[in-house]
Amino acid sequence: MRVILVGGGGHASDVLGVFEAIARAKQSEINAVIGIVDDAEVEQHRFAGRGIGRIGALDSLDNHDATHYILAVGFSEQRQVVWGRVQKTVLMPASVVHPLADVPPDSVIGKGAVILSGARLSPLVSVGQHVYLSHGCLIGHDCHIGDFATVLPGAAVSGDTVIGRACTVGSNATIREGVTLGAGSMIGAGAVVTRDVAPGETVVGNPARPIEKR
Repeated sequence: MRVILVGGGGHASDVLGVFEAIARAKQSEINAVIGIVDDAEVEQHRFAGRGIGRIGALDSLDNHDATHYILAVGFSEQRQVVWGRVQKTVLMPASVVHPLADVPPDSVIGKGAVILSGARLSPLVSVGQHVYLSHGCLIGHDCHIGDFATVLPGAAVSGDTVIGRACTVGSNATIREGVTLGAGSMIGAGAVVTRDVAPGETVVGNPARPIEKR
């Protein structure tokens, strides 16, 4: 597998770190990532000495010797926008799981999903395509996570929760069991969600209350 990261910011650094951890676990010097495509120059301090750099703009994705790509964009809405530009690529979306993540064998992991170190999934979790589960997040049993959703570091999602398409769950948020988070909703950092959140709604606080609808 030869992978291109689509995006060159902090999330790309995290994704590259997963591949580096996999190479270390296998005691291999081979890193599957061959480069980054981004319309802007990459943030060089993030990638110095790590063996990869920018190899072209987004529209060059199919012009390189690669087999797979990952949307290395940290925020759900932006990830969807970038996917809209590259979805016709001949490359396949790659899923990657950090060796220190706990992902049961009965989990369903969609194409293009990224699961970082310390993430823990309970049994029977379904993860959609191009989902981002960050460091140390907890996903309870039987949860369904929609395409392009993002769960940021330390968030705790209780069982039987539905996280809608392109929903973002902020760092250290807590989600009560059986709640539905609507498509495109935003859960603020540290929020405690005890009831359903409408599509496009932003909620903050304890208990979480809406502040706007996007």
